[in-house]
Amino acid sequence: MDTAKFRFVITISLLVFLIPVPVSAHEARRSVILDTDMATDDVRAIAFLADTDRFRLLAAVTSDGGCAPDEGLQNLLRVLSFLDASEVPVGMGTQRFQPTPLFRHVCEILSRSPLPKTKAPNTPRDARVLIHSALQGSHEKVTYVCLGPLTNLAEALRKLPSAAAHIERVLYSGSPPRETDSSWNTARDLEAANEVFRSGIPVYAFHLPDAEVLRFDPDLYQRIQAFDSKAARLMKLLYSQDEMQELLQEGHFRAWDETVALYLIDPSLGDFEKLPGTVPVFHLTRWDREGARQTYVAVLSEAETPGLAPRLPVLLSAYPANPEEFRDDVRPLVEIIIAKHGLEEWKAALLTNELHRHLGVYSLLGAKMGIRARELLGASLDDLEVESHAGLKPPLSCMTDGLQVATGASLGRGTIRVHKEDAFPGATFQYGTKKVTLRLKQDVEERIREDLHKEAQKYGGVTPEYFHHIRELSLKYWQELNRKTIFDEKFEK
Repeated sequence: MDTAKFRFVITISLLVFLIPVPVSAHEARRSVILDTDMATDDVRAIAFLADTDRFRLLAAVTSDGGCAPDEGLQNLLRVLSFLDASEVPVGMGTQRFQPTPLFRHVCEILSRSPLPKTKAPNTPRDARVLIHSALQGSHEKVTYVCLGPLTNLAEALRKLPSAAAHIERVLYSGSPPRETDSSWNTARDLEAANEVFRSGIPVYAFHLPDAEVLRFDPDLYQRIQAFDSKAARLMKLLYSQDEMQELLQEGHFRAWDETVALYLIDPSLGDFEKLPGTVPVFHLTRWDREGARQTYVAVLSEAETPGLAPRLPVLLSAYPANPEEFRDDVRPLVEIIIAKHGLEEWKAALLTNELHRHLGVYSLLGAKMGIRARELLGASLDDLEVESHAGLKPPLSCMTDGLQVATGASLGRGTIRVHKEDAFPGATFQYGTKKVTLRLKQDVEERIREDLHKEAQKYGGVTPEYFHHIRELSLKYWQELNRKTIFDEKFEK
């Protein structure tokens, strides 16, 4: 594996300058207010934020930028409707009557797209009023995601300064005002940017040189063609237009605003450093462009396992998912396995194999079973108490390794125990008052037992040849066995 995949904390003092990245497995849905000028990259970012179980969109407001606020509102309503997110309250910012940006004609292509039409309210809600309402109605502090100029937020804070206390942080697709190479969003309303950056709310500025930003190019678009998630269908529909295809082939598009959305999905993709001064302003100093591409594809393919909070790395900058980083027999299967079973199972199985020290069928079954239990019980890592029924005799007992990795339950924490008698390929999982027992279905169990018996008879039980063929068999089962269909699932009342 490329050593660039590792980040080590050299000194405690570095923590002063790095953004606090949440590594706790107890991830809840994050409450978000979305502020957008409805440029084309905004639309792609909205697809990530609206088409996931990870965020709770409290409100969405439009600003004067890529689109005028009124046209942006019409397009926003169409996008949210397509993504089955019509329940999100929407508001319209004020028009600033500044010169029309040169790229507005590109943003307005969405108005001519084949997206279904929706009817806007006769009197749109004022963005400032909606922002106040969403902040005051939230039971927790809110992440404010601004993909356009900061006009709306600055105006909301002028009208009600106490609203700042309800905002946990601002994630802003633009540069700090003091930078000489000012971003377009900042230059569009420099006064608003200055106000927000001086407000005392922690602001995280996403501004990278174009060369470091992921390209939304024909190759990435081609990958999206194979997916059928709502977000992927939105992008395919938008970019099916001749005007957009021409711009795509010319290399016009980069994932500027998606950088913010991708960071929200996977904070390990980037690092921030605090700027000098007393106000809490941070700027992006590292961005994993290749990791961003992998996350982009995973989300659009729905491979991020909807409903499960993602496993975040502790020392790794990202869990490896680039086929080139794997051994020859695994390499052609990486993308197939991720697309079929999702990133959470991929991460759990990856770590299980490294812990177990060889590819084994039962350890992989344990990983699949643990992920399935988390899905059924709605549990994050470290939430479950587990009783393994796999006993202490290999190869069946190997299943317990996968159970530990997939659930976060461990012997060290005392959250997993092994039932030693009457061993069978199953486990009981408890989350609060909910309990479920999963057991490998009999026909699957018999097929695996027969395959393992044949390999042992042919090559002996502990020979190099045996483990070589068990590796082949494990790769086959890893790819073929669907965790949602191979277990009997029994809930206890």
